[in-house]
Amino acid sequence: MSDKNKTKYRFNSFSSRNFKQGMYNSVVVAFVVAIVILFNLFIGQLGWSVDLTKESIYTLTEDTVDYAGSITDDITIYYVVKEGEEYEVLRNVVNEYNDFSHIDVEWKDPELYPQFTAEYTDETLEGNDIIVVNNTTGASRFIPFSDMYIVDQSINYTTMQSEYAYTLDAEGQITSALQYVTEEAHTKMYVVSAHGETALGQNMTELVEKSNIQVETLDVVSATEVPADCNILFINGPTTDITDSELAMYKSYLDNGGGAVLVAAYTEEPMPNYISLLEYYGVQVTDSVVLESEGQYLQNYPTYLVNSFESVTDTISEDFNMDDIVIVPIAQGLKLIDSANLRSTLEVSTIVQTSEHSYAKTEPEDTIEKTEGDIDGPFVTVVQASDTYKDKSSKVAIFASPYTFTDDWINYYECKNSDLFLDTLDWMRGEGTNTIAVPQRNLNQEYIDVPFGAATVWGAIVIVVIPLCILGTGLFVWYRRRKH
Repeated sequence: MSDKNKTKYRFNSFSSRNFKQGMYNSVVVAFVVAIVILFNLFIGQLGWSVDLTKESIYTLTEDTVDYAGSITDDITIYYVVKEGEEYEVLRNVVNEYNDFSHIDVEWKDPELYPQFTAEYTDETLEGNDIIVVNNTTGASRFIPFSDMYIVDQSINYTTMQSEYAYTLDAEGQITSALQYVTEEAHTKMYVVSAHGETALGQNMTELVEKSNIQVETLDVVSATEVPADCNILFINGPTTDITDSELAMYKSYLDNGGGAVLVAAYTEEPMPNYISLLEYYGVQVTDSVVLESEGQYLQNYPTYLVNSFESVTDTISEDFNMDDIVIVPIAQGLKLIDSANLRSTLEVSTIVQTSEHSYAKTEPEDTIEKTEGDIDGPFVTVVQASDTYKDKSSKVAIFASPYTFTDDWINYYECKNSDLFLDTLDWMRGEGTNTIAVPQRNLNQEYIDVPFGAATVWGAIVIVVIPLCILGTGLFVWYRRRKH
């Protein structure tokens, strides 16, 4: 082929239909890629992001957003960490608080500012610590990294190896600190533990403390009065009776405007003084265990009651509805005393109660079947009472079981036990108090266990069948084009 013909062939190849189609496709692809790049740069400048994590660990809860948005004091959240050693998950959560008008987030490198934290805490820095400061009032709170990133170690006795559970509580701790530094007064709850009371569950205790309620033990053996700084008295189901002096001490505290959570527990021990205290607030104790007979109980245990809210009041239960449930295991049979037999200043309301088909046994060890002599329901399981005496108002909540506050129900069931308890404490703390206890987030990776047979089948489908289908489709298209 001559040089002239070669040049003509090359020119024609550039003007051919295939070349034009290829050029068109290349320009379109380049244009689309350019748009995608520019769009990503634009979104990056706006700071937009989407939280795709299972528990939305980077997204603040609605309660936090509402509370932080209502703050009028000037708050600074100091993120104390060396440059380059930031824990990414914590950093992303902290950044979320920068969106509120009265909250600023500042980084403080302890190597560049070695004396900075001494003004707020004498604790040893762990790295990735937080200090929340109210610049208006001067109040502050230090949050160590170990309180926000929790590692629990346990032993798997099947493999005899250590297993670790990782939990994030960054939002919970920071929001709690925001409440602490913006509150005018702090609440203290004294727990009585001298008569075989059931201990408050660990998770429930953490929720209470996260709500900025200080929990202390009251030594009633040596005490002559309830401490003056006590805002809430908590007696969680004593199994031996309180003394005469304790009864007088508790009544004096309540008559002077105190608040108390009184819990009844089934026990074979005589409890005349404690029963007297409950009756003082309108509740009769029947010395029995309540059972349900119409399916409103947990699993196969008719003594593990699943109760609905009887009334939604404007105090304790205003945030709940009739479909919400409370689990009340091994409940003492409680009834309201007829209002005609109560003093006129006392107001008593039923919050949660059992069904009309429930019954209570005074000898539960004999049989769980309903027999002659059993007490017919319904029974109250959560009661609120308030009394005004000499211009001082006392607030009392009475629960039918001390096991209502154990961690079993909080961790494994969709119930309102913890919410009800926190709302009860809020009611006693007074108007304008709104407890926010943000739950922890699980950081553990969850793996899907696929049986070997199913894994083999899906492996064959992905590795063999799908590629062969794609290859066959391509060969079919190629053959048809070649034929035409």
